[in-house]
Amino acid sequence: MPTRPPLADTLPFAADFVIEVLAASSRAPFGQLSWVEINRLAARWLRPTEGETDTSRLGHAVVIEMSAHGLLDVEMTTASDGRLMVQCVAHPRFAGVQAARALAA
Repeated sequence: MPTRPPLADTLPFAADFVIEVLAASSRAPFGQLSWVEINRLAARWLRPTEGETDTSRLGHAVVIEMSAHGLLDVEMTTASDGRLMVQCVAHPRFAGVQAARALAA
C-alpha cells in the first residue's frame, strides 16, 4: 500500500518555508512562533497547488507534518470549521535549553 508523500514534498518552495519556520522559531523569544507568524511565512513562501487556495491552512499542515517528524513541538488548536491548526510552535532546541537549565540548577 503506497503512502502519501509529505505535503512539503508536493508544494513549490515548501523547503524554503520549512527552513524559515525552523530559523524563525529558533530566533523567536522563548523559541515560540505564533499562529500569526506561521500565516505570514506561509503567505510568503507557499504556493498553493491546484484545488487549494489557502496558504494559511497549507502552512499549518506543513508545520503539523514537521512536528510529526520531530522537528518542532507544537501546541494545537481547532479552527471554527473543526480543522486542526497550530496555535504555537516551540523550537526543540529551546526545550533542550530548558532541560539543561533545570539539570544545572
